[in-house]
Amino acid sequence: MTLTFDVRSAVGPPMAATIELAPKRVVLGGYSARSSEERNRHIDELRQLGIEPPTEVPAFWHVSPYLVTTETRIEVQGAHTSGEIEYALIAHAGRTYVTVASDQTDRELERHSIPRSKQVCPKVLATMVVPLDEVLDEWDAIAISSEVSTDGRRWEPYQRSTLASMMDPPALIRAAWGTDALADGTVLLSGTVPLLDGVTRFDAHFRGAMTIPRRAEDLTLAYRVDVLPEIVTKEVTA
Repeated sequence: MTLTFDVRSAVGPPMAATIELAPKRVVLGGYSARSSEERNRHIDELRQLGIEPPTEVPAFWHVSPYLVTTETRIEVQGAHTSGEIEYALIAHAGRTYVTVASDQTDRELERHSIPRSKQVCPKVLATMVVPLDEVLDEWDAIAISSEVSTDGRRWEPYQRSTLASMMDPPALIRAAWGTDALADGTVLLSGTVPLLDGVTRFDAHFRGAMTIPRRAEDLTLAYRVDVLPEIVTKEVTA
């Protein structure tokens, strides 16, 4: 699958450019807060669901490239999946871009296997990206946030933080691969920030934003989650 992203400048006049990416490698980061206090908050949230952290943190998991999407509707197989706001790095044609993303995850399955819980849900990215080198100087001031809704009309704040709480891109890349750059075709999600009230929500609607200083327009995503029926039922005809 090829994804199309609109490229926007974070420091100058608007760009009229797009990139087309067929992801070759998708890696999800986790437990990647800079401080142990923030990391432990996230661990405590997941422990309420019966999910234990990996033995080493930060942790990274490979998932199939076809899971990455920019669609506004996704389908999942369990009623207990939830989104989580993250930043995503996208490597293309020798340059790295950043955008906002959500790592939808099956929390029931995560109690038994974190890698499998990641593999069964799509990973949603915004359709707009900015060059990473344009925002590194103000990285810690970038804000990310998410909201959830049961009906798509009434929204409730779910997560809110700045990227100062997360490992920055150079540190994240080195932790994942021990190198200073991503190979072309790589999509790397950062891992998430704690929930505002510590309670995981399984609502049908999720949206998120990345707010970059000096940019008038946020990078945003929004999608609906549809739960597939467990079995196919035959229609009865007269």
